[in-house]
Amino acid sequence: MGTIVFLGSPAFGHVNPTLPLAQELVQRGEQIIYYNHEEFRRPIEQTGSMFYAYPETEISATSIGAALRGGNLANLGSLLLAATENLLPYLLDHLPRHRPDLIIFDSMALWGKMVATLLNLRAASSISHFVYDPSHLMSEGAHSMRYLWQILPQLPSVFIMRSRLIRKYRRAFPKERPLLPLRGSLNLVFTLRALQPKTTLIDETFRFVGPSINPQIRSDAFFLPTERKSPIVYISLGTIHTRQMEFYQRCFAAFGDYPAQFILSTGNGTAIEKLGAIPSNFIVRSTVPQLKVLEQTNIFITHGGMNSIHEGLYYGVPLILVPYQLEQRLNARIIVKQGAGLLVERAAGEPPSIDNLRRALDAIFSDPRYQKAARRLQQLFQETGGYQQAADEVQSYYMQRG
Repeated sequence: MGTIVFLGSPAFGHVNPTLPLAQELVQRGEQIIYYNHEEFRRPIEQTGSMFYAYPETEISATSIGAALRGGNLANLGSLLLAATENLLPYLLDHLPRHRPDLIIFDSMALWGKMVATLLNLRAASSISHFVYDPSHLMSEGAHSMRYLWQILPQLPSVFIMRSRLIRKYRRAFPKERPLLPLRGSLNLVFTLRALQPKTTLIDETFRFVGPSINPQIRSDAFFLPTERKSPIVYISLGTIHTRQMEFYQRCFAAFGDYPAQFILSTGNGTAIEKLGAIPSNFIVRSTVPQLKVLEQTNIFITHGGMNSIHEGLYYGVPLILVPYQLEQRLNARIIVKQGAGLLVERAAGEPPSIDNLRRALDAIFSDPRYQKAARRLQQLFQETGGYQQAADEVQSYYMQRG
């Protein structure tokens, strides 16, 4: 068998889908070497992969979260360009020692795509989200205009950093437009082809393998009080949009007297003791084992990140979507079109209103069509190959061209 090197981005939404794939490849006898930030060592090593930490640079889950939290993708672009400039010398020195048969780079790991080009290595891209092009990003009216006005002031500095990188590594800088998602000779997309919006970016190199979810990899227990007989509503804004104190408090106000059991995951860094009085029908934790909770959940209130959408629908759970980024809003549109959830509008910089939250929950509980649509997508998800099909595609790709 061969040696496959993953060059990941330190973002939970990008790492999580690769973990079942890495484990599956290890079990098939491949040697898997996985580079990422030190904070991802434990989950990556649990797959049986050999973990190597990137040297300390600008890039981390914290810095990516900060760049994305405000919705300004120019911040993310600056971060990726700076990290690429700093990581490339290290990777050019270290990767040849592994003699890899294939590089699998994350779709925003510019350093991964460029080092594969510089070393003349075959490369595949891991795409953990829908493939959006500029026409999608400009399709949301006032939301798109805010996005555009945010990035304009920072574009000159982004262009300067890009030009400096091109001067150093001219032939390796990707020529494709748009730059993101970064594409390889094989592109693994961890979602359904039927949900993907139309775009000219997709060609014969794309493989839509479906969500990559293996509950056994993330099997921490979570127990609800045994006397609870009410339906369960799970609330989480993911790993980036944490510390949303006013949102959590509005959930208390909207649902404190609701005949359901609520589980609220605030994310790390939230001072739960500062939330004030917690209603008796709420369980509040900084983190919970999301897959275990979703197994027991009736409705999921989520920010609309791809991992959360996939994991909710994997268990047939209808979604109430409260997006905090433009991409999440586009994701929400897709789920609403499928009939499996509702988009809750909110004013810029504000959490959704108490009334809108309550109305959305009432609507989904009272209309069985949402549950039916979520169950339909659940069946489609579970009929796809997921991480096993992704492993088939990876092995077929590098063996056929070996």
